[in-house]
Amino acid sequence: MLPGLFRGAALGALLYAAAGCAPAAPPAVRMAGADYASLDAAASELGLRAGANLLGNKFSLTDGSHRVTFQSEEREAYVDGLRVFLGAPALLYDGQLYVSRTDLDRRLKPMVRPAQGGLPPAHPRIIALDPGHGGWDPGAQNLRLGMMEKTYTLDVGLRLEKLLELQGDKVVLTRSDDRPLGSDKESDLKARAMIANLAHADLFISIHFNSLPNDTRTNGTEVYTFPPQFQRSSDSWSQRKDDSDREASPVNRQDHWSVVLAHALHRELIGRLHTADRGEKLRHLGVLRALQCPGVLVESAFISNDAEARRVASPAFQQQIAEAMLAGINDYAAIVDGLRPAPPRPQ
Repeated sequence: MLPGLFRGAALGALLYAAAGCAPAAPPAVRMAGADYASLDAAASELGLRAGANLLGNKFSLTDGSHRVTFQSEEREAYVDGLRVFLGAPALLYDGQLYVSRTDLDRRLKPMVRPAQGGLPPAHPRIIALDPGHGGWDPGAQNLRLGMMEKTYTLDVGLRLEKLLELQGDKVVLTRSDDRPLGSDKESDLKARAMIANLAHADLFISIHFNSLPNDTRTNGTEVYTFPPQFQRSSDSWSQRKDDSDREASPVNRQDHWSVVLAHALHRELIGRLHTADRGEKLRHLGVLRALQCPGVLVESAFISNDAEARRVASPAFQQQIAEAMLAGINDYAAIVDGLRPAPPRPQ
């Protein structure tokens, strides 16, 4: 453990003891520059109960419907079997686990208790689909197989558009052919969010495929939301670079419902595509930053992996992706519909 990391925790324990309470698990402490909640406090707020300490460094919260599992000193958690990356690691102090306050409020509550987000958005009727890249920007490429990401993001977007329109939804595509939306990357990304905002979209999905340089083995599905204010992108931890935003972005007003949407899409994509679960992650994405509605970015598969790339090139798999996204959108709609107050009965 880093020297001095838990000084705030020790102080919190002393203050809690001074109030005549058991010192082992103060409900809130300051550690590593962030506010943390004890596992017992998290359990109470999520309506779950703390399970047994698993193998010394794994901890769980559970009830009949949900199970959340943490590992001390790790950002990786599991919510109902789905892999989720927290914005800060869960930390162990004096035998008790603590979870960052922001992760509890902005990541776990939307997944387990979406009703705690206040008045939910309206039923999504205008859906913005963003097929990533286009024109001068090919996106990820698999030169061995002659594949460009921009081709397949558009294909999936057009397929999903048809499915949504068949059920009566209005779809706004950021692009419907092979063209960019700006002369450089920054203007291109801003234009995509602007299209959604001008259309008064109820939700936004940016469609992508993944790639890693010099790595042909990694495969699977990732779903991204924009990090809450003061939290880092998931990848920044391995780079030892704090990329957190000091100021909130427009999309941060939608943090709760973006996570509800991401979790619904994540569940359906993993369940239907049977891809490896690469997790729900956080990234400061320019295409999401200016949104005025809940928004996510989906990386359905890796085209740098030849086996998975061949699946991506298959029309049948493209249709599967579109159908999985449709199911996720409909799951999200069912959640917000179920949380909205019933209209008054006519007299």
